[in-house]
Amino acid sequence: MGALLTFVQAGIPAACDIYWAEADAGATPPFAVFYPDSGMKSSFHRTLVNEGPNELRYQVTSVGATPDQAAWMADKVAAVLLGATPTVAGRRVWPAVEEGSQPVRRDDESTGLFIATAQYLTRSDPV
Repeated sequence: MGALLTFVQAGIPAACDIYWAEADAGATPPFAVFYPDSGMKSSFHRTLVNEGPNELRYQVTSVGATPDQAAWMADKVAAVLLGATPTVAGRRVWPAVEEGSQPVRRDDESTGLFIATAQYLTRSDPV
């Protein structure tokens, strides 16, 4: 996951932060937070030796002070994730796939800021 965060951070404007699992206290929008799952092995595409790729599913929550800023952040993250593939030593990483998203909305339950969420899948296997 660290390589993925570094990859995305390198591809977005320097003023935008990328966080893992939670934003820093007092984080200033726009920023994005990655919420990864546990990286389960795929039950599909098994080989004869019963090896499968690691599947990392994660949600990216893009946060902005306005709806436009949240959408802009979501677009920047999506452009990086879907536009190229990170290089990880000893692994073949497949292009990310967006599996779903939700529209921009105000997060009235916690921050009052605007959020846009998208769910992605990145697969990798040893080379």
